[in-house]
Amino acid sequence: MTTLELPGANPAAPSASSFSPDMSWTKNVPAAKRLDCVTVANDVFTQAERKLSHVERTGLDRERIRVAAFMPRLPETPLDRGSRRYASYMGKKFRQHGLDFRIEEAYSADALELLLMGAQVNEKIYGTFVFFPAPFGKSEDYFLRRVRPEKDIEGLTVENTGRMALNIRTVDEEEKYEGVVPCTARAILTLLHQHDSIKQMFPRDPSQPGPTALIFNSSPRIGIPLQSMLMRIGATAVMVHPQTRPEDRRHFLATADIVVTAFPAVSESELIRDIKPGAVVIDCSTEGNLHPDVAERASYLSTHDNHLGQITTALALYNTALCALWQCGLKA
Repeated sequence: MTTLELPGANPAAPSASSFSPDMSWTKNVPAAKRLDCVTVANDVFTQAERKLSHVERTGLDRERIRVAAFMPRLPETPLDRGSRRYASYMGKKFRQHGLDFRIEEAYSADALELLLMGAQVNEKIYGTFVFFPAPFGKSEDYFLRRVRPEKDIEGLTVENTGRMALNIRTVDEEEKYEGVVPCTARAILTLLHQHDSIKQMFPRDPSQPGPTALIFNSSPRIGIPLQSMLMRIGATAVMVHPQTRPEDRRHFLATADIVVTAFPAVSESELIRDIKPGAVVIDCSTEGNLHPDVAERASYLSTHDNHLGQITTALALYNTALCALWQCGLKA
């Protein structure tokens, strides 16, 4: 187990794959169609800063808020490119806001488990974060079960996802805790709601019909929480996974008003292509999973290189402030 120095790290080698999509076309998406992730992220960073100021009013100086992040990897293997990029940006932004953000590597499942358990009993650590995937043959849930919900800044523990799904708040927002929601799923919803023409798709009146949303992901990190969030605000949300029949996938694509994809591209035929004209499309995959035709048919588009991760990082910072307030309340 060693401390990870990301700024000087060598770029990770591309992962082995029989197919690598040409995503150069994303640079030419018209500005009028591109969803503005950077502006939304800046708004959320402002909200996070206000919440950190709230924490300081409780008597806890922000420089005392330590976040322990863990990078699982096999010895002698390069860092996952997406995780390395995300970790570097996340560390920079947390430190800019005055927090003590540290990253450690874990070279085995046992090492990662011990690091997580140690962080939960360390009173100097207010938040923990794991840069999944972990290449140890164990599920994310296996490791997340070692995390206390009040230190779960990504909002992925059973306790936090359960509260999110049931919309339960432990105490009022202005007191100690308002709920820690999964960062990536919430980032997608935040992006959608920052554009008025998209926000209007969701009915204010519960008796009115809402949009149909198609999610190409069934993970507890993105698909499951996003489906719950979308359904709660009036959308009919459907998840596509590897066992979904091709004919059903085509039907869902042809009718969906909103399409979110976080699948890796494994072949040309698997790229998202035949969407409903005017659909809103968000690609969260690392390397891109959209066919160029999508740019012509979509009304709004966020491609894999559109900095959605900046919104996710801002929400992780916001969640850290929530976790600090929660722990201040527990100690009081």
